[in-house]
Amino acid sequence: MPKQKVDEAHIIKESLKLLRQKSYHTTSMADIANACGLLKGSLYHYFDSKEELMRKVILSVHDYFRNEVFVHAYDESLSAESRLQTLINKSEAIFIDEENGCIMGNVGVETALAIPEFASLIQSFFRDFFDAIKNVYRDKYPEDIADELAERSVAEVEGALMLARIFNDQQYLKKTHKRILNRLKTD
Repeated sequence: MPKQKVDEAHIIKESLKLLRQKSYHTTSMADIANACGLLKGSLYHYFDSKEELMRKVILSVHDYFRNEVFVHAYDESLSAESRLQTLINKSEAIFIDEENGCIMGNVGVETALAIPEFASLIQSFFRDFFDAIKNVYRDKYPEDIADELAERSVAEVEGALMLARIFNDQQYLKKTHKRILNRLKTD
């Protein structure tokens, strides 16, 4: 195997690709090293353990969503409908085109009981997801209703992603996004 110089960001990116395909428990450090063109032992120069690497993957995905997706929910220069539509478009591009699912939902379900340290990181991601949608719904609904609709919306998205994957049909997600958006249009 050719040895190449890599950095932590490259390893995180390659790990994310593998974790999307294989899951946390079935992806080994050897798999990740191979994908990065490294020897397995070389990974431990960057990360002390698979858990530390996964923690950094989770943080990286969360940062990406916070800066590239959720941020649109707070752009007060746009209407609530435009903000939500932009958030939907950005998340669909990730869920469908890049990931074919939500890595946070997948890893959360897979590791919730086995690796509790991931739970708080994944909960933080979902709190930000709830808050972004809630911020948009506040334009139309009182705080308590916006909060309930945001939680329902995120749950619907995660369920739709699961069904889309099981049935290999992205319409589950697209229909869910349409319903979430329509909540702003109804009077």
